[in-house]
Amino acid sequence: MRRLPWGWIVLVILGIVALGVVSFTFPGRRHIALDAFILFLGALGLAAGVRVTRRATPDVHGPSLVDELADPLDVLPERPVELERLEREVHLSLGNSFYLYHRLRPVLREVAAHRLLLRHGCDLDMRPEEAHTLLGDAAWSWLRPDRVEPTDRWAPGPPLAELTAVVDALERI
Repeated sequence: MRRLPWGWIVLVILGIVALGVVSFTFPGRRHIALDAFILFLGALGLAAGVRVTRRATPDVHGPSLVDELADPLDVLPERPVELERLEREVHLSLGNSFYLYHRLRPVLREVAAHRLLLRHGCDLDMRPEEAHTLLGDAAWSWLRPDRVEPTDRWAPGPPLAELTAVVDALERI
């Protein structure tokens, strides 16, 4: 059997002394003092149990920084939802020109307007001639404000090379 450390014995003796002082000083409140002493002993018992358990199983507790650095990728990072949505819109736009006009074109116009305004001080809708010059013919044919909506809802979308040319033009801005 292990010896009790002196610290625990001192704490119990201090609790008994406090119980005695309160019991003799306030004799009408002995029941409250006794309740407080029992709670104190319970807290000491709980703390002792935690220490014993922790000492018995040191490897159960949280990993250290060294452990985390040794195994950096426990879980693969998730792809951003916005990226997945944009990929889906590009895929659907290549198959359907109506989808291109209503879904992908507004996103591309927003990107173009933002880049033109920040980098060249040019508004896509207010200064179309300057925007046309900066974007180039391929991108301007897709992004111009007066582009007509397709009449055939099921017409195939543009070829991938055309979309690539538009994205390249946006990257060059």
